[in-house]
Parts: sequence; C-alpha cells; structure tokens
Amino acid sequence: MIVAFCPENKVKITSYYRSVMYLPLVLVQVLLTGVSLAQAQPKQVDAFAGGDIILPCTFNIPANKDIPTVEWSKVVEGPKPVIVFLYRDGCEIFGMKDPDFEYRTNLILRQLQYGNYSLRISELKLSDSGTYQCLIIQKNGAKEQTQVELVVDSLSDPKFSVVSTDGGEVTVECKALCWKPAPFMTILDDEGKRLSDEQPKQEQDPRGCYNTKQNVTLLKPVNRLVCRVEQTGRNQSKVAEILLPGFWKESQSAAICLSAAGTAIGCLTSFTLYRLIKKRSSSEGRTQLQTATKSDQIKGSGSSDPFIQQSMADNKLNSMTEEKQTYNQNLKLLNKSSS
Repeated sequence: MIVAFCPENKVKITSYYRSVMYLPLVLVQVLLTGVSLAQAQPKQVDAFAGGDIILPCTFNIPANKDIPTVEWSKVVEGPKPVIVFLYRDGCEIFGMKDPDFEYRTNLILRQLQYGNYSLRISELKLSDSGTYQCLIIQKNGAKEQTQVELVVDSLSDPKFSVVSTDGGEVTVECKALCWKPAPFMTILDDEGKRLSDEQPKQEQDPRGCYNTKQNVTLLKPVNRLVCRVEQTGRNQSKVAEILLPGFWKESQSAAICLSAAGTAIGCLTSFTLYRLIKKRSSSEGRTQLQTATKSDQIKGSGSSDPFIQQSMADNKLNSMTEEKQTYNQNLKLLNKSSS
C-alpha cells in the first residue's frame, strides 16, 4: 500500500494490484455457510477498557470494482450519528470525524480491496460501548450496511490489606476499583471457607464502573486469606492473597502486654488500699488507747462527780460509733477494690 498526498485533510490510499484470488474464496465461503459475509457478522463484540478491538465488517465485492465509500458511525440519540471513521475516494475524511475518536480508529487498509472494511479501535474507553454501523456506498449509489454491538467491560487487580489489629482481633479489607459490570466479591480463609455472608459495599462512579469493598474481622488466627473478585457472566476473575502470621503475633503480644499492665495496676491499687486501711486502723487504735488511759486516770482519782461520769460515758459511745463507721468505710473500699 502507498500513502499519497490528499488535499483537505485527507489521506489517500492506492494499491499496487487487486487480488483475483479473493473471489473464489468468497464463493467457497458463501457455498459452505449459505449466507453472505455481512449476514454472518457477530452481533456483539466484548472488549476491555484500555485494550484494542476490531469491529468486523465484510461484504462481497467484484474484484474489478473500485473501493467504495466506507462510513463507520456510532448510533446515538439524536438526528445524526457520530462519525467514527469516513473513507471516501481513497481518502480518510477527517473533518467529519468525532474528536473523541481522533487517532484511535482506522481501517485495515490492505484488506479494503478484498471487501474487508473492519474497524480497529485503540485505547478503548468505557464510553465506547454502544452500537456501531458499517455503511458501504458503491459508485452506483448502492448501499449495504451492518451493525455491531460493542460492549466494553472493565476490571482491575483487587487490593488486600490489614486495616486494624486492635484488641487481639485482625480486620482486613479487600478493594476492587472500576469493574464493569458489577462484580461478585468473596473473602475465603486458608481452608476455602467464606468468612462473611454480608454483601460487599458497591458504589458506581460517573464513568459507570463499580468500586467494591468488603471488610472482615477475624476472631481467631488464620494463616492466609484469599479475596476473589469475579464477573460470572463474563467468565472473568481476579484473585489477591495475604499472609497473616506476623500480624497475629503482634496482636497477641499487644494483648498480653495490656493484660499484664492491667494486672499490675490492679495489684498496686489493692496494695495501696491495704496500706491505707492498715494505717487508719493503727491511728484509731492509738486514739482509743489514749482515751482509755485518760478514763482510767479519772477513775483512779476516785472522783464521783456525776458530770464527769456522764462525759466519760459519752466519750465511750462516740468512740464506738466512730469505730463502726470506720469499719464500714474500710469494708466498702475492700469490696470496690476486689470488684
């Protein structure tokens, strides 16, 4: 093939020769299938965002015919379709091409002379999904067309991470960004058992793809976890794994340290209360001893004054009341410390 100058933003394609061997091959295929090549086109083509795809379009043309006008368009709502690629009089017409498809669409130029007008789309986007029409216009005005449905899916590798190791528990999170259609996510342990029956959280972004996330809290040690994300209808799946022995050791060590610290604080508190109670009891004992000594001294003096005897009785009663209150307070402190 030769690329020659073409005015008005056109690219001209000419051929050295036309193959006369193509017509017998076409006749053989028509006889075997019983239908024309246009009728045998697949109605739907599946692809993934970021990749390339070829939308098929082939027609039977005589070997001595010139290459017709080829118009690829995307069917959209509105009076006019979106021109994806236009080939006329041996040139590509850029002026009518939709800017979103610039530098991303082309024909298989060496196959045009054989009736193969398939369109190649590069760097696919999710927005490329839709119905495409291949229109062939012969020099005599005869038209043939076919339609192809393009479905652009999206998937990515899931990300598995540990998000928390508090209180002897390990919480893991699996994320799968920009899947279309919406995937099914499952987190499995090292024995292949599903760890959660809850549905993962899913959000759809403006592009139309789904972001999926699921958290699982582990209550017992697990060596390995698997996050599986799959599109059952497309037979597509991605898997991520994570190993956890190191996290369990750190979590258990932290739990042991916290338990030991709690025990030490409890022991220190109990010992402090014990010393405080003992100190109070000793002080009260000395006070009672001094009171008894004074009482004996008064008795020894042989005083028979009724006023003095009444004061001694009151002092003894007050002392017994204070002793009872102190005992009750100490008992409450001990009960509170033990609980």
